[in-house]
Amino acid sequence: MSEGALNDALVAVRSAKGRRYWRSLDELVDRADFRHRLKEEFPALARAASGLNRRDLLKCLGGTIALAGLDGCERAPDEEALPYVVQPEGEVPGEARHYASALELDGVAQPIVGETRAARPIKLEGNAAHPSCSGGSTPFMQAALLELYDPDRSGAPLYMGRPTEWARVDRELAQLRMRLDTTGGEGFRLLTGPVGSPTLLGQIEALVGRWPQARWHSWSPVTDRRAEAIESWLGMPAKRVIHLADAEAVVALDDDLLGAGPEQLWHANGWGERRRAYQAGEGAALLLVAEPSPTITGVTAGDRLPVAEARIGALLSGVAARLEITRSFPLNAEEEAWADRAAEKLRNHAGRSLVSVGAHHAPELHKLAFAINEKLGNLGKTERFLQPADALRPEPLQALVEEMRAGEVATLFVLGGNPVYATAGCTGFAEAFARVPLRFHAGLHADETGSRSHWHLPLAHHLECWSDGRGMEGTVAVTQPLVRPWLAVRSRHRLLADLMEDRRSDRELVRATWSDQHDDTAWEQALLVGHIPKTAPAPVASTPTTSTSFALSASEPERGLRLAVRPDPSVWDGSFASNPWLQELPKPLTKLTWGNAVHVSPALAAERGLANGDLVRVRAGIRSITGPIWVLPGQEADTVLVHLGYGRELGRVSQGVGFNAYPLLGEKGEVFLDVLGGREELATTQHHFEMEEDEYVRFVETAAKALPPEPPKANFYPPLKSEPAWGMAIDLDLCIGCNACITGCVAENNIPMVGKEEVAKGREMHWLRVDRYYEGSPENPTHAFQPVPCMHCEDAPCEMGCPVNAAVHSPDGLNLQVYNRCIGTRTCSSYCPYKVRRFNWFDYTGEDAPEMKAVRNPEVTVRSRGVMEKCTYCIQRISKARIEAKKENRPIRDGEVQTACQSACPTQAIVFGDQSDLDTAVSRRKASGRDYDLLPEANTRPRTTYQARIRKGETSE
Repeated sequence: MSEGALNDALVAVRSAKGRRYWRSLDELVDRADFRHRLKEEFPALARAASGLNRRDLLKCLGGTIALAGLDGCERAPDEEALPYVVQPEGEVPGEARHYASALELDGVAQPIVGETRAARPIKLEGNAAHPSCSGGSTPFMQAALLELYDPDRSGAPLYMGRPTEWARVDRELAQLRMRLDTTGGEGFRLLTGPVGSPTLLGQIEALVGRWPQARWHSWSPVTDRRAEAIESWLGMPAKRVIHLADAEAVVALDDDLLGAGPEQLWHANGWGERRRAYQAGEGAALLLVAEPSPTITGVTAGDRLPVAEARIGALLSGVAARLEITRSFPLNAEEEAWADRAAEKLRNHAGRSLVSVGAHHAPELHKLAFAINEKLGNLGKTERFLQPADALRPEPLQALVEEMRAGEVATLFVLGGNPVYATAGCTGFAEAFARVPLRFHAGLHADETGSRSHWHLPLAHHLECWSDGRGMEGTVAVTQPLVRPWLAVRSRHRLLADLMEDRRSDRELVRATWSDQHDDTAWEQALLVGHIPKTAPAPVASTPTTSTSFALSASEPERGLRLAVRPDPSVWDGSFASNPWLQELPKPLTKLTWGNAVHVSPALAAERGLANGDLVRVRAGIRSITGPIWVLPGQEADTVLVHLGYGRELGRVSQGVGFNAYPLLGEKGEVFLDVLGGREELATTQHHFEMEEDEYVRFVETAAKALPPEPPKANFYPPLKSEPAWGMAIDLDLCIGCNACITGCVAENNIPMVGKEEVAKGREMHWLRVDRYYEGSPENPTHAFQPVPCMHCEDAPCEMGCPVNAAVHSPDGLNLQVYNRCIGTRTCSSYCPYKVRRFNWFDYTGEDAPEMKAVRNPEVTVRSRGVMEKCTYCIQRISKARIEAKKENRPIRDGEVQTACQSACPTQAIVFGDQSDLDTAVSRRKASGRDYDLLPEANTRPRTTYQARIRKGETSE
């Protein structure tokens, strides 16, 4: 029997619908993995089933099914997880419940509110009640929901690649514990990624305290040298937090502050707040960026300079010299002018400005940036240092590699992460790892590290277990489970507790961490709001404790190509490579999906005769990779950029997608680009739904300026009168192109993923796209993003063209699509000037695994092949608000309805509401002088309008 059938049988037992599986029980009873799963799911039944035949087992099953309404034989309660806002009186079928919880990315808690229906999580949103999140989310946060339901997740322990039972794992851990007690932990090493959970840190501290010879090592695939600089500057370790909401002038040198990663939500929230304040006339919002390749932060900036990575130090010294901090190194004319502008803006906004350098740069550059911020009075305001919350500090990965090579490591326990893949070729980890006599790996997947370990232990997802973590500003977020695990998995806390023979549950471990500071009442309140108040670390003095001289390199980089290796904006460091929502998410600047590319500048492409898709070999030092070319306007002329996270060896979704760039990470040798002669088709979405020539993204010089008024156009039809009249306003000045809105729409509306081949044909199904446009010279163009959902035209061409009246107008002005009328002529798509309608050529969801079906929103129809799909302004959310308002005999309140894209946006670029009421947020935004219609010559009178992007961030400019 297949693993899928085994899962189905267990699901059937849980749901009391097992008759059609009973004929397979003869085979099931004899299977060790079934008995193990039975033991995990129904302990009492498993004990009774020992030695039973089919008939006896059916009797036990009959008793189990009779008690199905009691939710299983000995299932533990929900451990007092508390609803986020209002707990209903009992469970109401179809009634959503909301719980505050948190995810974790690279040790940073991402506060969320999870929506569940019938104990099934179906949607995640940012938790605005947490101090680290003022609203919105990121693509990674939205897509974590699909990660929970991933059919490829490990569902049982493996020993030497074969399924085994947790009882056998427990025996192995008991033997290991006896050896460690005898030797004091000699030869034992624990390897983790960045750890932000106070409870987990406490467990690691207890482990090292019990076995003093044991060692804890931590690593991250993404280089971060900032901690080293902070310790050198302060004379002690500390956490750095920047506050973009307070920074009127920001100078970022090769630092993608707004880009993907664990800090994106915090920074995007802050930048959105700062930009909205500037629009309201409260101060400035200036952003100046110097970088080798375009990033979200760079293209958002009003002043961007393409510059080689090796020139960042010289450029920073030029800014510092103009502020009389250090001497300047020679700069070219373009760099001199940029340094002049940067220093002037910083000086003009002293105390409310910020200089930041990319985390991968040398500590000396970070220290110089700290010195500039200190001179300007920014430290303690826009840039702050917090006391380390925990005293225990891990050792680096390289020390572990050297110990493994020397044969000093007898047991290595890898708790999360995939170091064999993410250190490919650059540290020798994989080779040294193979020499360790006993290797454990705990992770969501049996990945490259798990497959090379003796024991692979399946981890519980964050949404399945209790934990805690610190948000960006330090406040502790409580992770409470949204659902019970349906696989035989254990949490990180449980595994360490098992190793140390600690019998407490995850909840008890987390509760014990905070028992001294919070009583039961405070704890329950913390669960309700999702965080524990007054747990942020105290600030530390930001004055340097060492000399402020800076050993910067003044050498001009040699002519030739230079390599930049960065995490991917869609799959990060490879952690999300198994997630189809993120694999098919177009990258912000290239709009590539399902893979990575070798990015070169237009000048280099012209010089070498390269075009998009041409295969090349990139050589750096003794290592090389092969991949297709992508020409990227705005890239520094001699920079070659590659992204991490692809080229995986295992996984149905990730295997064979893209190339592995990790072998080039850290290589400092000369870079060569060899043209191989072949081609690879790249799946990009930018040009699939082109509109006719028009000024799509409009600009004004400052926030006080307005667009020229559009003269009214003649029309046969009078404006529609409806109350409410739903409409949307999208402020392009606030949009940073992060794509959180796309992933939020996918999660809300059951949008299927179609795969690379179909995307390459232009058949992606996203109801919302974020177009990217260039203006100016290809060497350094002005970039702009424009989200394009359905415009919900009052005079909709799609409705005029549909031969079967499937495209219709609702009384409140929504442009709807009636699926059971649609016959797939695609006439509506031909008539639509905005190209926002999608035709599902195939039944993309019919053969989904049961887990994938469970992720779907029950309030949204799952479409079969042959119909047009489109944005409906999340009509299910409108209907829910209308029902609640009718129950209470009142009108729908402004802001009560939020579309999925609106609630996901971290900068509040999208506003939705009733535009017939002039006092609503959407009406106020549409009254702005920056408001305009897309394709006004079409005269469709769209309900979705845009606010022009502002070129400058200072009214006095």
